[in-house]
Amino acid sequence: MAPARLVQTSITPRGSNIISDVSELINPVTDDWDQQLVRDIFWEEDQKIILALPLNENWPNLLAWHYDSKGIFSVKGAYKVCREDKLRKRVHGSAQSNSNGSEDPLWQKIWNLNCPSKVKHFVWRFAQNSHPLRSNLIRRGMRIDPKCPVCNRFDEDGGHLFFKCKTVRHI
Repeated sequence: MAPARLVQTSITPRGSNIISDVSELINPVTDDWDQQLVRDIFWEEDQKIILALPLNENWPNLLAWHYDSKGIFSVKGAYKVCREDKLRKRVHGSAQSNSNGSEDPLWQKIWNLNCPSKVKHFVWRFAQNSHPLRSNLIRRGMRIDPKCPVCNRFDEDGGHLFFKCKTVRHI
């Protein structure tokens, strides 16, 4: 197996700041994460992931990714690696390898539906709560009015827009 391809890059924290490298998030006295700085810069879910990462001072400051059989990175490939990792953890309770590489049966059925890809993608984004709804945009740092632009009564989130908004129900 060929070694993983690596590329150096800058991190992209929420908001604006002067941090440009991961090494700047490490406390030089303790050689551990500067926990307060990480909490000040990143979203809560990212903080937990970052602070759970072990530090190895012998490794260079770089970003690595898993590539496909042709040595090319793709979002599809990254999604597949992520899903397989989640399934391994759920099935085995650890990061042991899943010998058959099978995916979640429900998602296999969804991806195999005889419908346009954009419909499958919409369903996937709905399940992941990743549609650009106002509640999600605010969570990601945008300063916008949270009210539903259709009814202007309640905050716009997936539950409201897709199930509860009286104006949308008529459509």
